[in-house]
This record gives sequence, structure tokens and C-alpha cells, in this order.
Amino acid sequence: MRPLILLTLLCSLTTFAAEPAPGLQDEAAGQALLSERIARAYVWRGLEADNAEARRQQQAATAQFERKLAKLRAGSQDNAELADDYALLAQLWADYQTLTQAPATREGAARLAELSEELAWIARKASDRLAQPTGNKPQPNRIAGDIATLSQRLAKTYLLQAYGLKVAFLQRDLIESRAAFLQLSQQLKALPDNTPTLQAKLALMDSQWFFFQQAIDELAKRNTDPQLRRNVITTSDRIYEVALDLAAHYQRRGQD
Repeated sequence: MRPLILLTLLCSLTTFAAEPAPGLQDEAAGQALLSERIARAYVWRGLEADNAEARRQQQAATAQFERKLAKLRAGSQDNAELADDYALLAQLWADYQTLTQAPATREGAARLAELSEELAWIARKASDRLAQPTGNKPQPNRIAGDIATLSQRLAKTYLLQAYGLKVAFLQRDLIESRAAFLQLSQQLKALPDNTPTLQAKLALMDSQWFFFQQAIDELAKRNTDPQLRRNVITTSDRIYEVALDLAAHYQRRGQD
């Protein structure tokens, strides 16, 4: 069973929030993002087996996920709920790593489509436990982080379909992820105190999103031109980079 409901995954669940363990929030925040990035790279490898950049990105994200998970498990031992979350995440991660380190296949991609949902959901649930209670007001840095996650999730879902995977929920996820991306980006653009620098970054993200959407629209028409795939890979990387940059800017501003 897929436990993920997209908006649950991407919205802060304040009912889960607890007194945060010092220094763990930043480590936890990127785990769902990394799980999606690893999955995206795996499918990319399936489509382009000899692509060195796909392998490099997967290896970098895998190493980063593993480092963060070790810190999170060590730092959450005094909180029973967090300890349970990270014990489960470690179990899922062992299966995830075994799958994604193997040669990419369509059978592996089908298993990945399910397992990546479970891993991302548990990672986000644990991250929300660690988040500072903020009432119902979403934090700009977390919104930007969620946009980065969606950039990888959308690319993963697109590439799974381009790879020929016939799984019923993929098209629905593509539609839901696209709607969530638009909603979150609108929230950032509507912030009244965006500086000219932030506005320029948001405009850059919009320009990349334009090309990303074109590829999604063509996929719906069953157009699997390899150039569209390249556009998805390239623009998802650019959106990922800009969104992380935005998250860092908003975080710094919140600390001033």
C-alpha cells in the first residue's frame, strides 16, 4: 500500500511537532528530498546506462542521505517516537540502497516506485516531529525546500513513465505534484517582503518551470522524444538548485 498522500507529505504537520533535539532539524529536513533525488537518478541510469552524471548524482545523494541518517539516529535516542521513526527509516534505507545501487532495470524501477513513497513519507514524518512548532503558518524556507523536493519527484515520475513503467498511480502523482508545485511557488511569490534578489531567483525558477511543463504536456500526448527527457533532467536540476538557494536565503533572513 502506498502511504503517501502528496499534500500530507508536503505540508508541515504541526500535530507531530515536538520539542526539537538540538542540531537535528537541518539534518532531517533534506531526507525526503534526497530520497527523491536518488530515485530520479536511478531511473535516469535506466534510460541512459552509460551516463556518468546520473551515477555521480546518485552516489552524492546516497552518501549525503547515509551521513544524515547516522546523525539523526544517534541524536534521537532520547525521544522514543523519533527513535522508532529513524529505526524504520534505516530498515527501509537498507532495501532502498540495495535496490538503487544495482543496475537499473524496469523491474527495479517498479519496486522503486513503491519503496520511494514509503521512504519519503517516513523521512518527512520524522522531520515534522523535529520541526519547531509554528502554528499553521508555513515557513518560507520549508516551502522552498518542498519545491526542491517536488522538482525531483516530478522528474522521477516523468522518467518512470518515459522508461515505460505502467503503474496506475504515476499519472495521478504527476498531476498532483504539478498542482502542488504551482501552489507552493505562488505562496513564495506572494510574500510581501521578497527582496529584488529573491524576486530574481523566483523569476529564474519560473523560466525553468515553463520548459519543464512543456515536457510534461508532451508526455501526456505520448511524445517520448529524447530531447524532452533531456529538458526534464536539465530543468529539474536547475529548479532544484534555485529552490535550495531560496531556502537558504529565507532561512538566513529568519535568523536575522
